[in-house]
Amino acid sequence: MGDDRSHVLAMRWAFGFSRHAGVHNLCDENRAALFFASAHTGVIYDLNSKKQKLLQGHCNLISCTSASRDRRYIATADRGPESMVVIWDTYSGTPIQTIANPHEGGVAVMDMSSDARYLVTISDGQGPQVLSIWDIKTADQGPIHSAQVCTADDSEASAERQICVRFDQTDVHSIVSNGESLVVFWSWADDKLTYYAPPLSQRDFKQPVGALTKSIFIPNSGRAASVTVDGDALLWSCVDLPEVSSTDRRATKLVKLHSDAVRFMDVVGDMVVTGGADGHVRFFDKEFRVVAWFEDLDAGPVSSISFAHQPKAFAPAEHGKLACPDFVVATENSLVVGCHAAMFDELTAEARRGTLLVQGQDAAVHGLAAHPRLPRFACAGHSGLLQLWDYSEKRMLLLRMFDKLLGQTLAFSPGDGKLLAIGFTNGTIKILDGTTLQEGVTFRECTGCVTHLAFSSDGVFLAAADTDRAVALFRFGAFNEESGTAEWEYLGKYRAHHSLISDLIFSSNDEEGAEPRLFSLGEDRRMVEYDVMHSTVSDGVQLLKTARIEQSAVPTACVWLGAQMGGEPCIAVVNDGYKIRSLLADDMAVKKTTLGPTYGGALTKMLMLPNELGDATTLLPTRHMAYATHEKVIGIAKLPFDGNPNKAMGLIAHPGELTGLAVSWDGKWLLTAGGDDLAVHLWQVEPSAMEVTIRAAGGNGIAPFEAQLDGGKEGDAYQEMVDYFYYAQLRAQGEDSTEPRRITGRVPLTELGNLMRAVGYYPSERELEEIMQEVRMSRAAIEQARERALLSSVVAPPPPMPMVRA
Repeated sequence: MGDDRSHVLAMRWAFGFSRHAGVHNLCDENRAALFFASAHTGVIYDLNSKKQKLLQGHCNLISCTSASRDRRYIATADRGPESMVVIWDTYSGTPIQTIANPHEGGVAVMDMSSDARYLVTISDGQGPQVLSIWDIKTADQGPIHSAQVCTADDSEASAERQICVRFDQTDVHSIVSNGESLVVFWSWADDKLTYYAPPLSQRDFKQPVGALTKSIFIPNSGRAASVTVDGDALLWSCVDLPEVSSTDRRATKLVKLHSDAVRFMDVVGDMVVTGGADGHVRFFDKEFRVVAWFEDLDAGPVSSISFAHQPKAFAPAEHGKLACPDFVVATENSLVVGCHAAMFDELTAEARRGTLLVQGQDAAVHGLAAHPRLPRFACAGHSGLLQLWDYSEKRMLLLRMFDKLLGQTLAFSPGDGKLLAIGFTNGTIKILDGTTLQEGVTFRECTGCVTHLAFSSDGVFLAAADTDRAVALFRFGAFNEESGTAEWEYLGKYRAHHSLISDLIFSSNDEEGAEPRLFSLGEDRRMVEYDVMHSTVSDGVQLLKTARIEQSAVPTACVWLGAQMGGEPCIAVVNDGYKIRSLLADDMAVKKTTLGPTYGGALTKMLMLPNELGDATTLLPTRHMAYATHEKVIGIAKLPFDGNPNKAMGLIAHPGELTGLAVSWDGKWLLTAGGDDLAVHLWQVEPSAMEVTIRAAGGNGIAPFEAQLDGGKEGDAYQEMVDYFYYAQLRAQGEDSTEPRRITGRVPLTELGNLMRAVGYYPSERELEEIMQEVRMSRAAIEQARERALLSSVVAPPPPMPMVRA
């Protein structure tokens, strides 16, 4: 999976792909490979070695891709702020050209000329669309032609949005683009970009013309074709008149190709190939007479078709035989199927289905959970599809489809992972076998979407939180007299919050025999602990205590820290002000407040990595935490939390919302789900690589905090703070005193509020009291640490007694 240990987080695999960005067949005489986009990453998948080469560089979702005819080069483009177009060498996986900000708002569609010299792009965004033509060798210097897409009457008004653009394979100076009802023919033959948008009316064919989806030129015929959502092909012929331009065309014929919408059309050799929403792939000659058809793929609506670079495949075949290269078909069901021409002559439907090459989620991925003992993970989507993967072998083990149910959250039972709980958007909870995905029991007690699921460390209890602001509790152990076995039972639910629940956690098994503790964190700024052991079917869920932990900020996530350095167990809570607060679990008092990671927004998910061995300078294990923000960013932070920004890192994992985060059982892998990008990404974790950055940037003392001020230690802000500190000492000793001043470097806690107000921060009295309490607790912790260090250096454990036989 990769041996590079120089990065804290390194992406190693992409599960799933973007259906609408296109899949390209890179097979030729030297290799068997595919290209597809997964979120903001391009992927070259070797079909023989089963390895992926990841092409990283985009920050936004890859919106479109295009390949040269010989499949040597691939262009990728994205839409959004700071968009870019990258042209890649598919053999080396390196970028050969980059176009930064090609259009305001990014690129909606594009195409590469057959000789891989030119690129045509159409802008995305809110304003009028712009078509640009780029010379790939000089693309960094700007486009060679640009023009706004206008209406059919040649006015300056912006036209409807164009959803397809293609070069003529035999004439690079001819381009066609189309929207749902407008087709534009472009020409730049005389070093001037011109265009013509022929009018299209339903009266032309005495029948309605459906919305257009794709357009192409038919080589060496002077004609073009557009396909529709009604399954028709609209043919465009040149107007052969001296007073009109050679680009002028008019609609001449409407031909039925499919029974449903045609989603794809291209030219291969002397044939036109189409893919429809009916799941069929059909080949036609230039007169649109059917030549061959593939109607047994059974893979769902076709989204794209791509052919290998195999020139010899076009050699004349026997009568009735299809002569074309091998091809791959991508579908709306997130499947990529490999096909070859000989399949057309197969007699059985099974033999005409092709070979499944890639499979992903076909709807937004929201549920993600890692197995606690094996290299496996489960993911669930809003189509009702549940998949179980082996991430070490990169293969899917099992899948299950839930009819009319949309998976939202997942959780494996700790320890053995024998159970897998799944929560759905309608409030249903199912407990499945973690190995076979067979259903065990179903609960329908939640009235809102199930947002969180958590098992207790002993696997006896299962808790669920929903959008109805309630926490439901289930217990394993109720004896069923009919089956003679123990079963899960519903204990009840409690609505302790008046706002949405941000997180739900059980205590970890820090001490053997310790009772499980359940906590919920809400946007109402309250943390609630439930009395798990005294909750029963008859009495329902019991509340143990509740506390308001924030005054103004909104808490977004929490994680159980356990007992630190022999002290009381703690919970880390993060809020939307980028602060991490360590709370004592017993009384929910704030022990410490520090600055958390500030990459990309407030943290919404936090998971502890398994303990690692400590280094030579400490007797304690080194601990790290994985985190995710609401959008884009994941990272690793080193514990204990002390506010040092150098002890955390972050990177863009997905271009949009992050809906799932999971840590492998051994802490070496991180899994992320990107929601609408349909992707799950696998990341290798190497926390030790962070130490190099910490040492280089300053990991100890006050230096990292001084560097955060404008100008650092030598800046005006720092000097002003020093002046305030000295003045606070004067105030503490009496401003009118004539006694000699003693510069002790300390001020009483009563001056803390004045110091903070002087630098521009005005805490409330409640916040100030919490700050002063944190200082007192930190001083007490320091004294305890000193005492433990002294005892460990003076008192040595006695040697073991020798064994003496009687």
